Amino acid sequence: MKSLTRQEWYGALVAVLVLGALLSLASPYFLTTGNLSNVLVQASVIALLAGGQTFVILTAGVDLAVGAVTALAGAIAGHLMLKMGVDPYLAMLVALGIGLAVGGFNGYLVAFVGIPSFIVTLGGLTLWRGLAFDATGGFDNAGLPDPFPFIGYGTVFGVPMPTVIMVAVFVLMAFVLSSTKLGRYVYAIGSNEMGARQVGINIRWVKLGVYVVSGLACGLAAIVLMARMDSSSGKMAQNFELDAIAAVILGGTSLFGGRGSIWGSLLGAVLITMIRNGMNLLEISQFKQMMAIGAVVIIAVWIDVLRRQHLLKK
Repeated sequence: MKSLTRQEWYGALVAVLVLGALLSLASPYFLTTGNLSNVLVQASVIALLAGGQTFVILTAGVDLAVGAVTALAGAIAGHLMLKMGVDPYLAMLVALGIGLAVGGFNGYLVAFVGIPSFIVTLGGLTLWRGLAFDATGGFDNAGLPDPFPFIGYGTVFGVPMPTVIMVAVFVLMAFVLSSTKLGRYVYAIGSNEMGARQVGINIRWVKLGVYVVSGLACGLAAIVLMARMDSSSGKMAQNFELDAIAAVILGGTSLFGGRGSIWGSLLGAVLITMIRNGMNLLEISQFKQMMAIGAVVIIAVWIDVLRRQHLLKK
């Protein structure tokens, strides 16, 4: 049950600081209050998804459907509000409920049926997005009612609401992982599943729980993303699963499970967003941005493999 060491946690922080220094030298517009605030706001949705993804990856699983689940929750919530007149607060509860239900479904198939998480969530990658399009007729819903404008663009003591939500959720997730039985069990299962079973940990229910956490994170991410876009559709959050997984890996969490930090995932999300933001400021094409993010993911996984091999040799 080993979390990230201080050195590894600082490694993620150093990467953010070094990249920030390089971008500030490359563009005079990067190191401004407005742009830095914008980076945190842009990172909020990916960070929320990465937070939920961290729970799953710590158990040596993976959730490839987080983008699709976000789209499903957002598309249906928006449709309920704008086409059926449902109260916005009830629609937000529906979005969270959809995330919880899909997470529970994924967790059941992984933990109780025994289907590998890769297969379950790979199927969900198209299943849930297809359901989002089918349920809403494929139409966008724009012009969301209160309180969505405040969630997307309001501030609390000068801090944008998406950033406030992101930080609050990560504080809660950090508490769960560091100070509750669920958190200890998550690390134990990822480190040694057989040993965890032998000491009496209910593997199935813990695994179910981490997918529920990931699903709830998707529901919350859908609310924030809808508020930022002032619209909802089945096209929401395309390719966000890649960014979420990349953020977790860049933050130092091992794909093999058992080692990682929720704060590292937050730094990873900020790092991914800084790369995109910096490339936009430098007017680098979107295609090259895609190539850069893909290369960063491969390098991060390579480093994780090398780190694991080094630990196994000790």
